[in-house]
Amino acid sequence: MHILALAFVLSAAPASAAAGSPLWGPLEPGRYAIGFRQLERYDYSRQYRPARRLDGKPRTGERARPMRISIWYPAGAVPPGSQPLTFGDYVGMIAGEDRFGPLSDMERARGERTFFQFPIFREMTPEQRERLKAMPGRAYRDAPAAGGKFPLLLYSLGSAALAHVTPEYLASHGYVVAQMPRLGVSFGLPPDGLDARDLESKIRDMDFLLAAMHDFPAADVGNVGIVGFSAGGRWGLSELMKPGDVHAMVSLDSVLLFNDPTGQAWRKLPLFNPELVRAPLLHMIRREWVPREDRGMWRQMRHSERSSMVFEDANLDHLDFQSAGFGTTLVGMRPRAAAAVAATFEAFHRYTLAFFDAHLKGDSKAKTFLARIPAQNGFPAGLVTAEATPAIPAPITDLELMAEVGEGSLDSVVAAFRREWKERGEPPITEADLNLAGYSLLLGGAAPADAAKLFELNVEAHPESPNVYDSAADAHLAAGNREKALSYSRRGLALLERDAAIPEDRRKLIRQSLEEKIAKLTGPGS
Repeated sequence: MHILALAFVLSAAPASAAAGSPLWGPLEPGRYAIGFRQLERYDYSRQYRPARRLDGKPRTGERARPMRISIWYPAGAVPPGSQPLTFGDYVGMIAGEDRFGPLSDMERARGERTFFQFPIFREMTPEQRERLKAMPGRAYRDAPAAGGKFPLLLYSLGSAALAHVTPEYLASHGYVVAQMPRLGVSFGLPPDGLDARDLESKIRDMDFLLAAMHDFPAADVGNVGIVGFSAGGRWGLSELMKPGDVHAMVSLDSVLLFNDPTGQAWRKLPLFNPELVRAPLLHMIRREWVPREDRGMWRQMRHSERSSMVFEDANLDHLDFQSAGFGTTLVGMRPRAAAAVAATFEAFHRYTLAFFDAHLKGDSKAKTFLARIPAQNGFPAGLVTAEATPAIPAPITDLELMAEVGEGSLDSVVAAFRREWKERGEPPITEADLNLAGYSLLLGGAAPADAAKLFELNVEAHPESPNVYDSAADAHLAAGNREKALSYSRRGLALLERDAAIPEDRRKLIRQSLEEKIAKLTGPGS
């Protein structure tokens, strides 16, 4: 069926057709029913409400940062008579994003007013609003979870009302999807502060979300993916810059590469380092936003397998990368954009699923799907422009090295170091990091001979550095190998005398260390 015709058929579908939710459009559900539940957790490490009021009186009630986590998950049999959550059910949850407990009718009404203030919804008639709210999804509240564990997806940090179809769809195909609302740094501040303080807060929210999901039995917290919509692209990519179990990320019309003031503030955070991104990344975005992107940052992520898909239709809205955008066309709004919205809706969902299936489940069919151009996968010509950039093999990181050293796997460290050195033409670890690893062993109670293996490796990699000979001499002296310790000390001192680049204060410390060892090894009674 032509996509435009499909959009009109869906708009006429009865809202009670739960078995075939119109909100899903052409998307095919997976093998699982879908459960939905919310966890209410406080982050007691952060204050959300001040301790005192302006009059100096103590503030009563809980003041910690509230975290109301929405979870979609693969479910087993749905109890007879259960009804799926509707679009309106999700909309009503908005008022509870920064407070816990049951919501009153008044609070739900306030949540609806907040939701329908989004520009894309403002022109809706009351009848269109009611039709949209009545549309059923496919998730059932508190349905029993299916047996086993499933890869965990952290979904941006946004509202379930805007994007519930995507988590439902992924859950039906065997994923646990967890989402948190967008909260300001503290109570009363806007959800997006557009500064470094707000960015740091959102990144910590993501960390808290991952930690909280350790309590959800069906979630495989060792096999994690991220979906980052809008500003959530920055928060998600920040997780990829840290060591952990995030193995893939999808960016949905996100500001991931923007070099706006908020992006500049992000670049100044200590954690920001695109070179550390290792997980594969799929970035889907509208053509309208491409001129605002910093492609230099894209190139910096050279150790990540990066794919980009640019959706070309000028009628697309930002919220068309959320299920809410598609929902507007189902009630008769935006008829000129309906065909492009429906095609985009299907494409970003199918590519998101295939991307996670390929990288979190190792599915060969998904890999084949991703390798084809969109037209070969049945999408209209001109809908999207796709390109892929392979990853350059990443060097060993200091954290990986130290972990192997801490586990006593010194032979594997030496072998990996030499292998990568040969392949890259330069040592994969800096002199300072390798030196630190050696001293961690030497001062941590390990056998001095083990520490000497790393110092010898540093001598091999940096034969003109006086400092590496000084360090190696320390290890050999501790191991009782006095002859080698003396030889290394003398060699280090000779190199020090002719290396004018070393700052004088550091030169003095190295000379003092070398001369003390030489005196100890050659003096009376030595």
